[in-house]
Amino acid sequence: MVAELEHGAVAVVTGGARGIGLAVAQALMAEGVRVACLDQPGADFSALQAAAARRGVECLTLAVDVREQGAVQDAVREAAGAGPVRYAVNCAGIDGLAPSHEVSTEEWRRVVAVDLDGVFFACQAEHEAMRVEGGAIVNIASMSGHIVNRGVTHAAYGAAKAGVVHLSRSLGVEWAAHGVRVNSVSPGYVRTAMTARNAPETNARFAHDTPLGRLAEVHEVAAPVLFLLGAGAAFITATDLRVDGGFTAW
Repeated sequence: MVAELEHGAVAVVTGGARGIGLAVAQALMAEGVRVACLDQPGADFSALQAAAARRGVECLTLAVDVREQGAVQDAVREAAGAGPVRYAVNCAGIDGLAPSHEVSTEEWRRVVAVDLDGVFFACQAEHEAMRVEGGAIVNIASMSGHIVNRGVTHAAYGAAKAGVVHLSRSLGVEWAAHGVRVNSVSPGYVRTAMTARNAPETNARFAHDTPLGRLAEVHEVAAPVLFLLGAGAAFITATDLRVDGGFTAW
């Protein structure tokens, strides 16, 4: 057991079809939590559905564009129809690598709309589902919200993730009176399908620049997320937890 979670409760996970979101969803299912996964239209939910089938647990999959506030609200209400929503993890995000002087208005807005607006819309809807009986929300930010990554040009992403950190802090304070805890997790470089597309020397440099000497595995991000959701973190809110192998301590 990595967390003390309410068996049979519902967890909303955005971006849960792959990467960190998929690892979080699988970890929640292992704890006996029912998962409602929101991911973009056209997302491949097969890995998530297979994991649910192996564990014999319920998993609801919903195709939702997190940039659409009303659609997110409708999806979370549908998830609440499956049971009490006690947990939420907002993982949906995109990067958008480009030199800043070349970033178009459309590209800037696309990244910020997914990575910041989408998190806010999800939090609003999740709060609506939790405010009567309480709950916990964890937003996936990034160490890029704290530092400028050496050799990586993604200012829109970094700005949005810095916004996620402060948004989570603000909501954690504002919603404490409603019994809804809100925290964020800021991962460092993680081994995912996205980083697998990097040149080997790029990932080698990322590993070299990390004090622990390697990239994280997705389950190493999921475990701290579950801790923040669980009873062991009942007195933790408005906090950002860096899961970066020591990268930002340099």
